[in-house]
Amino acid sequence: MGLFSRRPKTEPAAEVDMAVARRAADAVNRGDADEADRIVNATSDPQAHAFAAFRFIDVDGDR
Repeated sequence: MGLFSRRPKTEPAAEVDMAVARRAADAVNRGDADEADRIVNATSDPQAHAFAAFRFIDVDGDR
């Protein structure tokens, strides 16, 4: 590497559809992980949508 190395270009963050993230979280809360997987995999950025779904997942266990 030289004195002036190139930095990798960052890609702009993908737009996350929060309605899709909420639908995936609702599926997880119902216990249907396969449906949640299908929902996020149908998007342009499954990882970003799955990560966004975490804020809607019920972690208290109050069902």
